[in-house]
Amino acid sequence: MSPPIHRTPLTLLLALAIATSCAAPKESKGLAAERERLKVSVYNPGAIREQSSVGTYITTLDRSIQQWNHSFLTGNQDRDRRTLSRLEDAIRSRSLKLFDLLVEQLESGPPYNRRVAATALGFTSSDRALSPLLNALADPDQEVVNNALVGLSVLGEPTTPLQGIVHQMRFGSSEQIRGNASLALLECLQVGSPTIPEVVEAARAGLHDDAAYVRTKSALILAFERDVDSIGALALQLYEDDLDSTAMAASRAIAYLGKHEVRSRGNCARALTASLGKVNDTVNRAVLRDLQRLSGRNYPTHEEWVQWAHRLP
Repeated sequence: MSPPIHRTPLTLLLALAIATSCAAPKESKGLAAERERLKVSVYNPGAIREQSSVGTYITTLDRSIQQWNHSFLTGNQDRDRRTLSRLEDAIRSRSLKLFDLLVEQLESGPPYNRRVAATALGFTSSDRALSPLLNALADPDQEVVNNALVGLSVLGEPTTPLQGIVHQMRFGSSEQIRGNASLALLECLQVGSPTIPEVVEAARAGLHDDAAYVRTKSALILAFERDVDSIGALALQLYEDDLDSTAMAASRAIAYLGKHEVRSRGNCARALTASLGKVNDTVNRAVLRDLQRLSGRNYPTHEEWVQWAHRLP
């Protein structure tokens, strides 16, 4: 499940100034200076219609995205899968039709428009969205950065270069940004984005992040990257993390490494069995399931699991 797309509700404000119809052919220097100071333009009905249309498009997209996000987070996924699919299709269709406008708004629009555009471009499934989304990772507005990471996660483009995402995962200004960066990184790796050495470095550091979501995704990234040197750190997360979700992610990661890195199978099995009876019941059950996946067996007691693990090289 994807993390929430957190955005502060904002009202789109269109500032328009209307000059009097009886204005003199030449305005005074004082009025000209005041106009420049306020940075307003004379009445232009065409510009007003265009600006209002942009606001309508962006606001409509934002509502659809928030509806999708709410359904994804709170709905029964089996029951609501069709609803989610319809919402995604509607957002994708609308975003594709407005593609050029969304890119324009992401690059030069006001903050609210940039935030919505960053998420919406991810739904387009178009590789043309990749470059503007990556550029948005340097946006001064941190909500734009956050939503660009969400957009990159949804986009799932296999050619995504990972440097900018990795940077936000390690040094993002908020737990929310680092969490969405960790999700984007895992999603991109899973669809085939070429890895870089900094990925493992960021994931190792992420095991110690204050944000539980970052710790969870970091464990899964290390497993995906087959980083057997992190088995010890993952074991510590399994034994010591206060949150079940992060401890269970570490268990899954260790079991995955043991399954796919045969030389480390014994170390992984022993790391898992060492936690039996020492973690709470929820995590304990998860560890037993992971041991079953790793071994293809189902021993009835903890002692038998420990004996099996210690027989492995």
